[in-house]
Amino acid sequence: MGYLAGGLAGAYGVYSQNVIAEVSSVEDIIVEADRLYGLNKFEDIYSLLVSSKGLKNDEILWRLARATYEKAKAAATDAEKKVLYREALDYAEEALSINENNFAVHKWMSILIDYVYGYEGTKARISQSFNVKHHMERACQLNPTDGTSWYLLGYWCFTVANIPWYQRKIAAVVFATPPSSSFEEALGHFLHAEELSPNFYSKNLFMIGKTYKMLGKKEEAKDYLERAINYPQKTREDRESREDAMELLKGL
Repeated sequence: MGYLAGGLAGAYGVYSQNVIAEVSSVEDIIVEADRLYGLNKFEDIYSLLVSSKGLKNDEILWRLARATYEKAKAAATDAEKKVLYREALDYAEEALSINENNFAVHKWMSILIDYVYGYEGTKARISQSFNVKHHMERACQLNPTDGTSWYLLGYWCFTVANIPWYQRKIAAVVFATPPSSSFEEALGHFLHAEELSPNFYSKNLFMIGKTYKMLGKKEEAKDYLERAINYPQKTREDRESREDAMELLKGL
């Protein structure tokens, strides 16, 4: 079951120009997709997995949702992003219909619901806030050791705690009991994520620093913001975290 220079042909189609691979099982496809993800080759992952979506496998579909999300982030216009985020959510929903006990499916459901409804406006996004939280909590329940799921739950708590007054008014119209949280609760989830997977994500470091700042704990904030600044710059998110942390550090 060897790969010849990292492509996929035959029953699954070609996913990289002038590159061919032989894949004989779903497991091989997943291994190759994860290998490419480690190399940030999102277009290749998308082409590989979209050719395999007919296999109706939740592990393939949530990875396809993730790859489509990455394509959306890199898209040139908001119109393109909106279409791709919706496509990604469709894949995640199909994966959920196949296996509702897959923690990664719930994780990507939470991410993509928020992105899709974010393009529909503030009221639409707020209307999905409990649904987003449900999928985050379910991901944490199904895999309590996944740091990213705890980060997402922390981010939800931070966003709700930091919601502007005008959005609170909208939330009060949408829900009899609007979503609520606190910076302390958010910090607890961020720190738990860091405890589970030390230094796993630049944005988690940044959010710990930002939350400490919101709580008036400047020394702790500086420590984590500096860690975000010094984090290896491998992805766009790493660069964003570094820039945001540098800006936030100026005010401390």
